[in-house]
Amino acid sequence: MSAPPVTALLLERVGGLGWAGLSDSTRAATVRHLLDTLAAIIAGSDQRVTVGAEAALAGVRAAGAVPVPGRERRQDLLDAVWLAAVAGHGLELDDGYRPGSTHPGTVVIPAVLALAHQSHASGEALLEAVVAGYEAVTLVARLAHPRMRRRGFHPTATSGVFGAAVAAARLRGLDQQALERALGLAASGAAGLFAFVAGGADVKRLHPGHAAREGVLAVLLAEQGLAGPPRVLEGRDGFFQAFAGGLPEPIDWPAERARAPGITDCYIKPYPCCRHLQPAIDAVLALAGEHDLHAEEVSAIEVETYRIAADHAAVGWEDFASSQLSFPFVLATALRHRAVTLAHFNAAARADAATAALCARVSVRASDDMDRRYLDQRPARVRLHARGRVYEHDASEALGSATVPMDEAALEKKFIDLSAPIVGADRARALRQQWSRVERVHDVAPLIDATAPPFDLTGVP
Repeated sequence: MSAPPVTALLLERVGGLGWAGLSDSTRAATVRHLLDTLAAIIAGSDQRVTVGAEAALAGVRAAGAVPVPGRERRQDLLDAVWLAAVAGHGLELDDGYRPGSTHPGTVVIPAVLALAHQSHASGEALLEAVVAGYEAVTLVARLAHPRMRRRGFHPTATSGVFGAAVAAARLRGLDQQALERALGLAASGAAGLFAFVAGGADVKRLHPGHAAREGVLAVLLAEQGLAGPPRVLEGRDGFFQAFAGGLPEPIDWPAERARAPGITDCYIKPYPCCRHLQPAIDAVLALAGEHDLHAEEVSAIEVETYRIAADHAAVGWEDFASSQLSFPFVLATALRHRAVTLAHFNAAARADAATAALCARVSVRASDDMDRRYLDQRPARVRLHARGRVYEHDASEALGSATVPMDEAALEKKFIDLSAPIVGADRARALRQQWSRVERVHDVAPLIDATAPPFDLTGVP
């Protein structure tokens, strides 16, 4: 029996995407995720990991002509892609895709921005490449999940390389045959271990950079006639065998072909921390608000969730990156402050004795019931012990998902709050307004230039 044609399905789905043929809801989702990821890149541009990564490049390579949002120094094409992707993942505020436990935007959009700037692409071409790139990431990650994560791989890094390749191929005008060569090359660039949950979380920020750069490089190599293995996703010794132990059985191929574009099922984060923790945050905030509960009244915080989320129960909060992955710290923060913002992860907040005391009252356990629900949801059940009783809230999804969306006002506030510290409040508002109309722009290069110092929007159409 022949292997399932996953590579052919991917080529079919991305080959059939055209901006004019997309639904209004898909177009709106594409602009929404582009704006959200752009803000995440700008906000992450001055983080320690981003600055250190740029310094490493500057020590061995000359500057280039491609802007990196938020950074003054320009890079060559591949370095610009890498650094923007690192920045985009730097604050744990980039978007994601629950059925594949992956972050498409921070890989796809840096590739698109760099290549669209280089080619002076139109806004429609840029947006079309974004949709195609998301489609590749979500399809591969969905069919590999949760087996890929349970084998120790970081799905953003391993599935992301295909999104960057497909997006780059769209902007470079590769035909289907050349794109399949590029996918074969990109597959061997897939890499990224989830070992950072035990410490050393800086490497997590670097993973999207690697995936984005390798995907773009695969396309450049394919243009020169270099070839990778055909049917690389499902073939013997191919991607799914190596990273996920094979494909799931059975696969409903008609349903896969009929799916809406993957970007329509992606979420946007309201909180700057790991998405696996966010349903529990919503539950804590709901209980605290509904019952006017205060941290000093709570003797225990019990969380029941799925196993992949529960793996974060023992993560400490000694450094910025680890604290964003720490179940105890994040829930204690939510209960104490009735909010979870970037300021709550700074050094003073991490050293706060009252927060540490509350962390000791947090317990997290996984259950078979939650694992079953995780096939279609992102569930968490929280119980707060206070005032001699137990208050319980069950969350099936987190705020920012397609089923519990953030409203337009919240999305605008997030963009401005993230961008303003880097570009200034007035420029942040102007950038969002200009990028909201990107579909009508004939040459996006000036618009992309305006995302980097000196943040000059005067020449933007």
